[in-house]
Amino acid sequence: MPSVSFLCSEAPCSIKSMQFQRVLLTGARGQLARALQNSAPSGVEIVPFSRVELDIADAEAVAGTLQAARPNLVINGAAYNLVDKAESDGMADALRVNALGVATLARACREMGVPLAHFSTDYVFDGAKNSPYSEDDKTGPLGVYAASKLAGENIALAGSPRNFAIRVCRLFGPSEQSSSALGSKPVGNFPLAMLNLAQSRPLLRVVCDQIGTPTYTPDLATAVWQLLQNADGGLFQLSNAGEVTFDEYAREVFAIADVKCEVQSVTSDDYAAPARRPLYSTMSNAKAHECGVMPLRDWREALREFLQH
Repeated sequence: MPSVSFLCSEAPCSIKSMQFQRVLLTGARGQLARALQNSAPSGVEIVPFSRVELDIADAEAVAGTLQAARPNLVINGAAYNLVDKAESDGMADALRVNALGVATLARACREMGVPLAHFSTDYVFDGAKNSPYSEDDKTGPLGVYAASKLAGENIALAGSPRNFAIRVCRLFGPSEQSSSALGSKPVGNFPLAMLNLAQSRPLLRVVCDQIGTPTYTPDLATAVWQLLQNADGGLFQLSNAGEVTFDEYAREVFAIADVKCEVQSVTSDDYAAPARRPLYSTMSNAKAHECGVMPLRDWREALREFLQH
C-alpha cells in the first residue's frame, strides 16, 4: 500500500479558534476511549457509543446517530485488534471495522461538516528501520490487521483536511477488564495478559526481537486532547517515551508487580505467530510536539503507576 506522507505534510498546527463542545465517541468501552472520557477538557460533553450500541459500518445507523447527537467532533475509538485472527477467519471483520467502518464515519462526518479523529497503529510500518519512524516515512504493513489499519487512516485523511489520523503503539491502561483482570483474558493489554498467564505458568516464552513503545492510555488521552485543540487535522503519532523489546517489557511487569515468573526469550521466527509484526516500530512524536503537545513520560514510569494503582 502507498504511503500517505503527502497528506500529512500540509497539516497546519495553529491554535483553533473554535473548541469542541460536543464530541461523539465510538467504541466507548475500549481502554483508550475510557481514558479519553476521563480526561476530557472542561466544557467538553462526551456522547459515548459502544460497539454494541453503534456499528460504525452501518451507514444508516451512523448517519442517524450523528444527526441526533449533532456533535462538532467525532472520535472513532472502535477497532478490530485481533492481529493473528485477522490472518484467517477474522479477515472480513478486520476490514469491516478498520476500513469500511472508517469510510462510513468519514462520509457521515463530511456530510455534516464535522471533523473525524481516527486511531491507527505503528504496525503500518514494516520494521526495516532502526531509528524512530516519522509520519513521512514509507509504510509497509506486514499483515491483514496492519493493512486494514493503513486503509483506515488513508480513508480518514482523504475524507477531509480537518480529519485526524493518530498512530498509537502498544496500549495499556485501566479498562473494564482491570477490576477482574486475573479472572479474564485481557485483549490488547500486555501487562495484564502477562500477569494472567503467570498465574498458571512458571515460564513464559516472549519474543525478544520486536522493539516498540508501550503507551499508557491516560497519558495518551491527555496528549490526544492537546493535539485536537491545537492542530487543524492531519497525520500524527503519539506514544510514551522510550522503547523496549517484549521480553524485557514482560520482565519489567513482573519486577514491578513482584511476581515470580521466568521469561524465556525467543525470536519472532521461533514464536511463529500467524501474523508478522514489524521488528522495529518506535515512532517519533516530534510533529505532535511542534503542535504544542507535551512530551509523554517514559513508559517505565507510566507502567509503574498503572501496576501500583
